Amino acid sequence: MDIGKAFVDSWNNYVKNFVIVLLAAIVSSLLGFLIAPMVGFQMMFVKAKRGEAVSFNDVFAPFSKFVNIFFGAIWIAILLVLAFVPGMICFYLNWNAVGGILMFAAVLVDIYLAVCWIFALLFIYDKGLSINAGLAASRALVTKNNWWMHLLLLILAGIVSGLGNILWGIGAVLTMPIGVGAIASAYADEAK
Repeated sequence: MDIGKAFVDSWNNYVKNFVIVLLAAIVSSLLGFLIAPMVGFQMMFVKAKRGEAVSFNDVFAPFSKFVNIFFGAIWIAILLVLAFVPGMICFYLNWNAVGGILMFAAVLVDIYLAVCWIFALLFIYDKGLSINAGLAASRALVTKNNWWMHLLLLILAGIVSGLGNILWGIGAVLTMPIGVGAIASAYADEAK
């Protein structure tokens, strides 16, 4: 996993398709709660990385697999929340020390799983996998190609994407595509 290459590829595809990417960033941000437009936005960078033509309609293409993508995101959220249940039960029973330890463990488990599943929705859409197969494929790819580097990629993508918030959130539309594109470019490189 080459993080620098992922960001360079993201930047190059961003500049090459600036108007389309900018419009797609706005639309995917506004409709991101539907999950599919955000996957479509990532797939724009994957397609560009593969040398395929990119169009604004790519943002809406994942609606063809909306059910799998949407429920895949819901399933990921449920699994991540379930890690906190034992700690919450301990707090409810007033076993605060045990609850605190379990909550800390849940945070570590969630970080591990969130990094492992970074490409899950892309696998579900791009490769047509089922939800559980997409989770498994993402985890296998991430662990094979250095989990720690993927964690660093997520952290750096978050920082780059968030830099635009310095300008009262308006700049996020300009910086978010670079972070999202870096993750998508890493997927395109690794999931050949």
